[in-house]
Amino acid sequence: MQKGDGVQLLKYLLKEKSIVVRERTPIEIMLYGIFLYLCKFSLRDVVMAIRIFIKRSRTAIWKWVQKFGNIIKEHIADEMSDIVVIDETMLQIGDTKFWFWFVLDPENRKIIFFMISRSRTDSACQKLIYKMWKMYGKLPSIALTDGGAWYLILKRYGIQHGVISGGIRNYIERVIEAIKDRTRIFDHYFPSKRWEIKHVKSWLSLYIFYYNWIRSHLSLSNNSPIFHSRKIKIDNESIKGSF
Repeated sequence: MQKGDGVQLLKYLLKEKSIVVRERTPIEIMLYGIFLYLCKFSLRDVVMAIRIFIKRSRTAIWKWVQKFGNIIKEHIADEMSDIVVIDETMLQIGDTKFWFWFVLDPENRKIIFFMISRSRTDSACQKLIYKMWKMYGKLPSIALTDGGAWYLILKRYGIQHGVISGGIRNYIERVIEAIKDRTRIFDHYFPSKRWEIKHVKSWLSLYIFYYNWIRSHLSLSNNSPIFHSRKIKIDNESIKGSF
């Protein structure tokens, strides 16, 4: 497996979990269908796009997304950064509102961690810190936030806290809007009557993996955030990002 190759990493993880062996659909077609879905295609559109290769239902595509998201949830990024930006925004899932927290590397624009909670409190922030540490075995030295009162707890864990506005703040807003824009076209009522929180977590894991490892960003010279952080230049990336 070539170091830094997101598609190869995903193939490796699927092989390790024996997903490739059990599936009757070639892995390349599955990945193609999933990437189309992550690029804003609806499930119906994906079915139409891959029918020249193989016939599969919307249910099959939805199951691929959930299965793959579950597998790569611990691999959305490669390492914890020393300086991070932490932010949160309200996210509507079906008829229920949740808080979507995410941790961003401001230099390479990769999303290091995310969490969904029902509240925006000290205890929710504490849970975020614990889960970050559990995944990476370390915490950032500096965290920049919008100054919410719940972030004061960061100092208790030895994390220096700073408040930001403008500049990187504008980029963060665009990241949030990109994610919200994609969640607005979730197939809310398929294949169950409404999306459950676990469905959205699996989807977000897969989307952020794609965002970090594969999706090209114009602001990073058409590289993905992880390729950019490793100073690996990709000249022929076919899936372009919007920023």
